Amino acid sequence: MSAMDEMLSNMTVSSSGTVNTPIFTITMVIFLILLLAGIIYVVFKMYEAKKPPVESIVLIAVLTAIATVGRIILMSIPAVNLASFIIIMVGVVFGKEEGFLVGALTAFVSGLFMGMGYWVLFQMLAWGLMGASAGFLASRFDSVGFRIVFGLLWGFLYGWITDISAIFYSGTALEITPIIALYLNGVSYDLTHGVTNAVLLVVLYDWFKKMFTRAKVKYLSGHSSESESISLSD
Repeated sequence: MSAMDEMLSNMTVSSSGTVNTPIFTITMVIFLILLLAGIIYVVFKMYEAKKPPVESIVLIAVLTAIATVGRIILMSIPAVNLASFIIIMVGVVFGKEEGFLVGALTAFVSGLFMGMGYWVLFQMLAWGLMGASAGFLASRFDSVGFRIVFGLLWGFLYGWITDISAIFYSGTALEITPIIALYLNGVSYDLTHGVTNAVLLVVLYDWFKKMFTRAKVKYLSGHSSESESISLSD
């Protein structure tokens, strides 16, 4: 996460050794977590209802593994990872449902290595929506300008969504000032994330689109037409 990491490292501890009281009541926290879990569950059930072929499920698992590795290998460099770019490309090539699933699963699987907590639900939602929105807007990605704007925007949207979980660690009352301070504190992280997305979407977009399209045609279409074979071999 963005400001979340810094908040965790700097959060205050009282003399009794316990973390300051969260700004939300337990009831509100539980409700929000259940709401996020419910949204993610519904999307998974909708995909399951489509009765996807085994090849599709295996491909989602492979793409999730690629995105997870893309996050973990660069975990020592804040805000710089390949996961967001790969999730966006999955949405563009494979569709909005696959984009959401790979995004959500990437957050969960990488959380097993980097640390699990309720904040992972916010990461699942943020990356899931990132992949889904890329799928909805896939036809616009031929424009370099659109790719730059999309990458920059989701650098900030991802941070804004995941930073909600950081609010739970605040020891102050629910006031607008500390919340604004929290989000302002994450601006540099979010900007770096967005710029990384934009650069990768410009430099690596065509190569990844061709590679992912090959996999889609080979494993999900069963066979490709002559015109598809020609365009994919360019």
